[in-house]
Amino acid sequence: MKKRIEGISRIGPFITQKVEESADGEHYLISSWRLRHGLHPLRLDEKGRVHRPSERLALLFIVRPGLLTWWVGTLFMIGSLFFTAGSLMILLWSQRFSADTINLTYFIGSIFFTTAAYGQLLQAINANIAMQVGWSAKKKNWRWWARGIQSAGFMAAGSQFIGTILFNINTFDAWHGAVSAIGKHLFIWAPNMMGSVLFMISSFFAWIEIYRDDYIRPFRSLTWWAVWSNITGSIFFQISALYAWISPLTGEEANGHLSIVFTLLGALCFFIGAFISNLQLRESEK
Repeated sequence: MKKRIEGISRIGPFITQKVEESADGEHYLISSWRLRHGLHPLRLDEKGRVHRPSERLALLFIVRPGLLTWWVGTLFMIGSLFFTAGSLMILLWSQRFSADTINLTYFIGSIFFTTAAYGQLLQAINANIAMQVGWSAKKKNWRWWARGIQSAGFMAAGSQFIGTILFNINTFDAWHGAVSAIGKHLFIWAPNMMGSVLFMISSFFAWIEIYRDDYIRPFRSLTWWAVWSNITGSIFFQISALYAWISPLTGEEANGHLSIVFTLLGALCFFIGAFISNLQLRESEK
């Protein structure tokens, strides 16, 4: 491991890590990702090496309702399950379920996504590495809204939150909205496409948070798996939106079947990412 010195690490304008000294003289590594996910700072030894928390993958669902992080992960999992259910209804049981039932399933899932995304935004606002004085300092009053553009975590959460609102519009109009060809193009496909683009932007900023982090090991770290599960899910949602293109002249989709397949794959990836994020909360039990 490289020796760490006290200071701030940046990627462009975004603060990703800080090394601070506690009152007892110990040095701790604070990362943007860990801070906003409610995880403890990592203690460094005199050579700048980190004392890693255990990241053994225990396939048990963790119940921590006192933590906002737990609610975010759980709500994302529930939303993903609704999107998975809606996709399977179309792919496997389209004769058993009406279009209204299927579209309502997607809409309910989008509400869970938006609720989780706002919780994630609150995490980024109230645990913003760019605005924090010190991890051991007393917590300030809870804030329901603030700007934090120097934080990649804030940008990731903010863009995803806006994307989920667009998915609310997309799924609501598919369930109980536009019927004309131009209406379907503008109010069903366009919000789907813009929301998917924002999910891709969110994934980019989440990647920036962990990029150059010496202590996140590719394929071995829970954080790495959580971030890349969400990146993969965003890519699948983006492909789904491309296949879901609706002609403003005829109202026909480019390829509805493949659009649903990639929606299913994206939902499963987001479920996995949220589940893995919740597994990391075992650290807070120690």
